[in-house]
Amino acid sequence: MPKNWSAEDNVTEVAEDVFFIEGPAVNWTILKRGNEFTLIDTGYPGNWPLLQSSVNFLGLGIENAAGVLLTHGHSDHIGNAARISAMGIPVFASNAELPNIRREVLEQVTVKDLGLRILRPRVGAWAVHAIRSGGLSDVAVPGVAAMTQDILDALPGSPRIIATGGHTSGHVSFFVPSAKAVVTGDALVTGHAVSPVRGPQLLPAVFHHHPSETLASVEHLRQLGAETILPGHGPLVSVLDGTIELVSDGGYAPFA
Repeated sequence: MPKNWSAEDNVTEVAEDVFFIEGPAVNWTILKRGNEFTLIDTGYPGNWPLLQSSVNFLGLGIENAAGVLLTHGHSDHIGNAARISAMGIPVFASNAELPNIRREVLEQVTVKDLGLRILRPRVGAWAVHAIRSGGLSDVAVPGVAAMTQDILDALPGSPRIIATGGHTSGHVSFFVPSAKAVVTGDALVTGHAVSPVRGPQLLPAVFHHHPSETLASVEHLRQLGAETILPGHGPLVSVLDGTIELVSDGGYAPFA
């Protein structure tokens, strides 16, 4: 595990049995019910010890997972999903996202997409961390299945599926009614290694497969009336009745 990372410092109970885990570069969420839980996103492959530590901190083991839900098919969110699937634990995502997660297609930013921006300090540091964390490894999840609201209703936390396409074709967020919290994946983040600002924001357009759809997805999130944002990147943020004001649309240097 990273020298300065600990579950004690990075696992936050947002509401009863709803836990947000802030990783070194990417986050995941645990919805607990007794001795079982739902895991939303799984981090990079290199985050496996951190993922285990966060689960153990709650008195559970990975084998207690009732199911894994994926917001989208990027390597920093599905990095440990195949490993968990191999344990016989079901892994779910939206039907439109299955090809990306199975790596039948790839809707993910590449070094070629970044071009000379890779030489800028923030971007370069992010790329190095991604590579060291296993971001270029084979993270395909052949066993991923399409989720339905009926499936989610039976899982711990009973999260609601919210369509938030744009970042990828089948990106979804999850609203947790008991906590009035929304797990936003990369449809809305509150910080990122490439970003100079903190607060609710969009990633730069080059990170999105359909950039024109991202603002509509933010509007969908606003309509939920959530009181807490649990982002894929950055710290959790409290908002009032879904009043999400963007601090950036991702158009900062070197992405302007």
